[in-house]
Amino acid sequence: MVRNPVRRIGEEVTELFAHPGGRATRPMAHALNFFNRRGNRLAAVALDVRPGHRVLEVGFGGGAAIRTTLGALAGEGSLCAIDLSADMAVLAADRFHRVIGEGALVLACGDVEALPLRSSTFDRAYAMHSHMYWPSPLAGIREVHRVLRPEGRVLLAMDVISGLRLIRWFGRGYQPATPARLVDLFGAAGFSDIATTRLTGGVVAVSGTRT
Repeated sequence: MVRNPVRRIGEEVTELFAHPGGRATRPMAHALNFFNRRGNRLAAVALDVRPGHRVLEVGFGGGAAIRTTLGALAGEGSLCAIDLSADMAVLAADRFHRVIGEGALVLACGDVEALPLRSSTFDRAYAMHSHMYWPSPLAGIREVHRVLRPEGRVLLAMDVISGLRLIRWFGRGYQPATPARLVDLFGAAGFSDIATTRLTGGVVAVSGTRT
């Protein structure tokens, strides 16, 4: 059976957003930073990142949110940014080599369902759009809960207009959780003070506190 060429291209593009790598690494980093720039710039403010915090980003992609998070930390505290793509990590390591050398930023490859991190380590954690590709959103949210300190805050944000639609139309095997579904999953994972906020016209974030 011949696949519809439009669907085939859509599936391939969606997969590149989910798992960028190889020759597509640099172009996809630019694409991710361009399309997600407005929401990513607001992540640190929405999560109330402050100097001295230890922050975790899951799925840093092109690294657009790294710079604004480091700015919010103002030279105090640290950011640990994890991504599933080793190629993205190499690219980000080259881009942020100075702050890595200063100890303000740590980059690592890892799976959100088995984070290579100690429990009760971070004050803040966030994922911008990447959680829409998690095989099990609940498993990932529970892992984030594990590595947060008591009273630590988490924020998951997504583009509910183009991003969510793209994955629903073309994502093979992906079942992204809507903001309403994330609220339920946050509760199931043990978070409290759960709130939904619109960061931009299309980007909605769900946040919660580890109790």
